[in-house]
Amino acid sequence: MSAEVAGKLSKKIGLKGPDRPDSVLSLLRSYEFSDAQISKIVKRYPQLLAASPEQNLLPKLRFIRSIGFSASELPELFFSNPTLLFWSLEKRIIPHYEALKRVLGDDRKVKRGLKSSWWNVRSYSVTNMDPNIKVLRDEGVPQSSVSTLLCRNANLVFISQSKFVECVKFVKETGIEPCKVTFIDAFIVVAQVGKSTWELKLAIFERLGWSRDLTIMAFCKFPNIMKVSEKKLTNNMKFFMDEMGLPLGDIAGCPTLFSYSLKRRIIPRLSVVKILKMKGLIKASMSILGMIILSEKKFRENFVIRFQESVPELLELYGSDLRPSPDVLAQAVS
Repeated sequence: MSAEVAGKLSKKIGLKGPDRPDSVLSLLRSYEFSDAQISKIVKRYPQLLAASPEQNLLPKLRFIRSIGFSASELPELFFSNPTLLFWSLEKRIIPHYEALKRVLGDDRKVKRGLKSSWWNVRSYSVTNMDPNIKVLRDEGVPQSSVSTLLCRNANLVFISQSKFVECVKFVKETGIEPCKVTFIDAFIVVAQVGKSTWELKLAIFERLGWSRDLTIMAFCKFPNIMKVSEKKLTNNMKFFMDEMGLPLGDIAGCPTLFSYSLKRRIIPRLSVVKILKMKGLIKASMSILGMIILSEKKFRENFVIRFQESVPELLELYGSDLRPSPDVLAQAVS
């Protein structure tokens, strides 16, 4: 980092000499932390340079390596969760690991759970995990969904049981059955956004012309719609209705539309469809929504590579940042 930044951080933590920081840097580099990773961690948590390499850092690095993290994975884990370097190995890291291991069993899943954990969250307790998981099982949530929750966002099973039960009850009231895969997706969203954000998002959808029932229906199909920013919701709604001419019911019926980028996915695909329809290579009645939600691999195979001999410019067109005019888009979806 620059001398100016280094000087400010040094004063902030009261470094008295280079010996301790040099020892910390040497240790991290010996575990294959890159200078870029170290720099970013230190900028966020400069107190790391004042930590004891032998007493505080080395035991944690050794433990994480011992449970299956490779030389390349270990720096990534600490880089994405730098506060992990400051938590107690005996009081928090090992109990957290053992709790996940007890439920998941599979070492690969345990590693995913550790990567997904928010190590900067203080208000949680390992003792909450068993009763919280029992709540899910009593409701009929299958083990596969429990594993998904632990792998994707392990900290949520350690929150207070009262909050956990409240979130489970809320999701059930939306109409999603606990046995469904989307139940855990919805639970994660509800637990993360909180009541105030939930009501705020309902108000945003109401301004966009959605009824509460329509919003809940969309949430049940695609829970992450409640995490989409207001700006993206507004911009995409305007585009879907004004440029593509889609009815509100069709948009709400396919809420995954809001997970895609207009610039990088939707507009380029509409451009390809427009050309293929103009040349009569695909039916004019072919569903635009179906083409948008199609996987990248299948879209390229079925609508780009398949027709590249007849329309050689398709490959270049689909990879370019083309922004068709409204008139062109109207033809594409007509």
